[in-house]
Amino acid sequence: MSVAAFSDESLESRGVDSTEDLQRLVPGLTFTRTPAGPPVLTLRGVGFYDSTLAAAPAVSVYVDEAPLALPSFSEAGVIDIERVEILKGPQGTLYGENSTGGAINYIAAKPTDELSAGASVSYGRFATTTAEAFVSGPLQDTLEFRVALKTIQGDDWQHSFTRDQSLGATHRTAARAILEWQPTAAATVSLTMNGWTDTSDVQAFQYRATECTNPALCAPELATYPVAPDNARAADWTPGWPMSSDDHFFQTLLRAEAAMSERLRFTSITGYQDFKQDKYLDQDATRIQNLDYRQRGTASSFNQELRLSGEAPAAAWLVGTYFSTMNVDERSDINVAQVSVNQPFPVLPRGTTNAVQTDQDARSYAAFGNVEFRLTQHMSALAGLRYTKSEREFSGCTLSGSDPIIGQALAILSAGLRGVPPQMPPIGGCISLDRFTFEQGLTRDRLDQDNESFRIGLDYKTDSAVLFYGNISKGYKSGSFPTLSASTSAQFLPVTQESVLAYEGGVKAPLPSQLGQVEASVFYSDYHQKQIRGRIADPVFGPLEALVNIPKSRVYGFEGSVAINPLTDLHLRASVACIDSKVRDFVGITSTGATENFDGSSFPYSPRWQAAADSEYSWSVNSAYRAFIGAGLTYHSSTHAALGDDPGFRLDSYVIADVRAGIETADNHWQFALTGENVTDEYYWNNVFQFIDTRFRIAARPATYAVRLSYHY
Repeated sequence: MSVAAFSDESLESRGVDSTEDLQRLVPGLTFTRTPAGPPVLTLRGVGFYDSTLAAAPAVSVYVDEAPLALPSFSEAGVIDIERVEILKGPQGTLYGENSTGGAINYIAAKPTDELSAGASVSYGRFATTTAEAFVSGPLQDTLEFRVALKTIQGDDWQHSFTRDQSLGATHRTAARAILEWQPTAAATVSLTMNGWTDTSDVQAFQYRATECTNPALCAPELATYPVAPDNARAADWTPGWPMSSDDHFFQTLLRAEAAMSERLRFTSITGYQDFKQDKYLDQDATRIQNLDYRQRGTASSFNQELRLSGEAPAAAWLVGTYFSTMNVDERSDINVAQVSVNQPFPVLPRGTTNAVQTDQDARSYAAFGNVEFRLTQHMSALAGLRYTKSEREFSGCTLSGSDPIIGQALAILSAGLRGVPPQMPPIGGCISLDRFTFEQGLTRDRLDQDNESFRIGLDYKTDSAVLFYGNISKGYKSGSFPTLSASTSAQFLPVTQESVLAYEGGVKAPLPSQLGQVEASVFYSDYHQKQIRGRIADPVFGPLEALVNIPKSRVYGFEGSVAINPLTDLHLRASVACIDSKVRDFVGITSTGATENFDGSSFPYSPRWQAAADSEYSWSVNSAYRAFIGAGLTYHSSTHAALGDDPGFRLDSYVIADVRAGIETADNHWQFALTGENVTDEYYWNNVFQFIDTRFRIAARPATYAVRLSYHY
């Protein structure tokens, strides 16, 4: 299969501190921030954009093959990693969750049988200090440990372009502890505890245009509000609004492995995850209190996987079962003091507030198997099959806020539609309408689905170690309910499960004289019921967000990479991906409320061209020291943040340049380095969003540079 793997040395030298940074290494992978926080990963055009905390991803993230159930769980970044593997295409027949886009698997550095330790500290732009340390070694003859800690502390990096105020401080800390017990030569039990806390400022957005839902009620200041300059640091937000986060994550992972015989191995992976968030967001990107959120949530997840693997003459096989359960509670308190509202009844005054609260419970059951067998000396085949059953229960509603005017207006509408006297809801009560009965109250729903995914493939390896391969695979992603401000239960309707049937062929070939490696692949994916955050025409508030399915779409493209070592100390790597995505015959609602046929539109957040290149040269200064210098380039072509070709949602192409240089001891104990990321200060943004009255950008960070000192014992 197509796999991109990077060691801890590669990640450190390229300054990869988070999952977001991986897109600088892997063409075809894009990272998008949502206005509400959860990140979205898209791989080969396959991704699920939704800001709901409970939204399951299309590209799954793992730590030691144990899934991080929700995208928000992986926000803290990379700590003490041995390597990372990016698996492309549908997954699910080897371990973990079912997915349509792929998987990212972080392999944590493991305990050592001898005492070892290391530490690094860096200081850079915006007074950002990053400190990391680990210690590892034996506690007893059969018991080893490893402990790692990382913290990032920095000052403000954003400033208001309408007043003298700054924002953007970073306060993030992560830790990991591993105990590994080997009671016998044939058995190993490891306990891993991961955790992180993030109390950083929430990023402010960049106002680009006023698009009032109801121009007659638009805040007068929006008519002349200045557009944010083309500067990553320039943004705006409501004065006095906290713009802060208080997020915490904890994971426990118990892994047991036992060799039952020379050819038979048993593996058990048990995981528990707990997450809490509290964010203050400004989702209008202006200084007026047009649309300010406080978003709180809790999520807990449990997963259990059992695997049995073995070898037979000319074959290797694996069978397993997987179970997971998850509960997510989410609440958004919305201050819409100056927002315009489009309604069929008398004008609502400004100053209204409301809230949204949802609860989701999800369960998943799966059984899977995979077998690889040698047909001839040069040819082998593989086949994998997975059955998954998923269940999701939802309850939620829009709540009356401290100013009950919206709830009262909806009560009048409800009474008029039903022909009964109005009954005003209490403050804090459910005010959204049932789409069938028009009564105000809690929405309850359930989504139960199952599927069969598979992978079949054929490999041919020549005497010169050139590998040709072909795969056909099918993967599924479970359905999902949204969390959003809804006037009727129609906005809470779920999207059903999506599926991708992918065809892929490729080659992996070593270059002569051990000069390097060349890889190339072509792929075609038939996409059914693609899940996307779209809009419906709401009778009360106009075009509002909802989750929708695109019945048919497709993706095709190619990828290629080359790694060359023309000299012993010169390393060159380049890779490219071309992805062509297209919607087939889908009619949807635009941000302005118009009905449009999106047939032929490319997917959001899927640039056609992506490329990455990196080079590093090192040389001996003397017998005790070596020096190195390196540089990297990342290119993304333009794409859009919504279906269609609306220029207001265009994400421009960009090129990022990173540099590094340093000196280290010949025994690899000490290293001193200078690093720079986005050194040309390229201004680009990875999302454009429009909600009710304003359109804004989410800009990427500007140029950063740092000096780093590290030691390994």
